[in-house]
Amino acid sequence: RSPAGMRWSVPLVVALLLGVVACQRGVDGEATADRASVSAGPIQPAQLDQLLTPAQSLSVTPGKPLFETDMQSVLWIGADPAECQGVVGYGRHPLFPTNYTGREARTQTDNQYPNQHQLLEVSATYPGDFQASRFLESVRTTVSKCQLSVAAWGDDQKRSTVTPGPVVPGSPDMVRWSTNLDGDQWICEFTVIAKANVISQLVTCSADRSIDNKALSDKRLQKIEELLNSKV
Repeated sequence: RSPAGMRWSVPLVVALLLGVVACQRGVDGEATADRASVSAGPIQPAQLDQLLTPAQSLSVTPGKPLFETDMQSVLWIGADPAECQGVVGYGRHPLFPTNYTGREARTQTDNQYPNQHQLLEVSATYPGDFQASRFLESVRTTVSKCQLSVAAWGDDQKRSTVTPGPVVPGSPDMVRWSTNLDGDQWICEFTVIAKANVISQLVTCSADRSIDNKALSDKRLQKIEELLNSKV
């Protein structure tokens, strides 16, 4: 399995779950700004759709764009050690603080089995007192603590072993690392971005790192900065 699960394929009529990709954008998508009487941040929940890659806008295999699909029920939902779930998995967004004011998620695949490509994203807004740098430091610490073989599973409780890599040096507004699925040629690259009152995560999975996670993440950070500058 990848952070979402293994690769999967869709026959002509029925989706055969050889693996997993996705939850639809909007699964987490309702704004929840009334959760607490706190000051709003500069980026609003209504803007979160601008912090997700549009469906069918990214192609790795010519003529086969990634498309959005809903497979949330088979995302990885648990890990051992439990604190490493967010390091190896995307399901339920365990790295994200729970006091978000809005959250949107989208997952996409091109379904080109066996050379499949997956893009899994989630973005969330937080109250105005959110401390992005402190959050990112906590993510770096968690990734560093999880430099070991981690068991992960979905609703079927079938366990797979995933090995996370170390944090990759880069922008102070990002934390980047990758994982390998033991016994399979399947690599997932994770980026978590936090700036002002927003967190955005991008996970790309393929057999050969053929999705440029860094380029997508740099573009996402630029978009966050654009939204922030539009408030000035």
